Amino acid sequence: MKKLLLHICCAPCSAGAVLFLKDDFNISYYWHNHNIWDEAEYNKRKESAKIYASNLGYSFFEGENFVYNYDEYLKTGGEICENCYRLRLEKAAKFAKDNGFDCWTTSLLASPYQKHELIKELGEKIAKKYGIEFVYKDFRSKYYEGKTLAKNSGSYMQKYCACKKSLNER
Repeated sequence: MKKLLLHICCAPCSAGAVLFLKDDFNISYYWHNHNIWDEAEYNKRKESAKIYASNLGYSFFEGENFVYNYDEYLKTGGEICENCYRLRLEKAAKFAKDNGFDCWTTSLLASPYQKHELIKELGEKIAKKYGIEFVYKDFRSKYYEGKTLAKNSGSYMQKYCACKKSLNER
């Protein structure tokens, strides 16, 4: 079975993605979400995702040398969805390549609220750049089922995408 690194944005979206992937891949979770406003929210989401991964028996990796710093995120172009996606997908692909994974994907593809085609396009470009397979699947049909699974497991259920802009738009 191929080793797949699943970049996760949160426990609810990861649950929907796992419903598609669990029978075909040896899954490990990867957390690199510098885009979450504010630090308390960041920590709630991270801990919830870590517990969810543990309950499934999956490894949980965090971005290398990562320290929460929203201001640093803004310096990279943040709060524009394309920049946000690109930054996180780049980190996931590089981590997968550097750590012996066969392929990678992202739970961002589970949410009907994300820019799905853009995520797919960026994932495919980044996969070529790093020379590691991007597993594209449209996880959206399992979004609500995954959300229910995560909620029933006691996972934290956030109320906005992640950045300060999305909080204000909510």
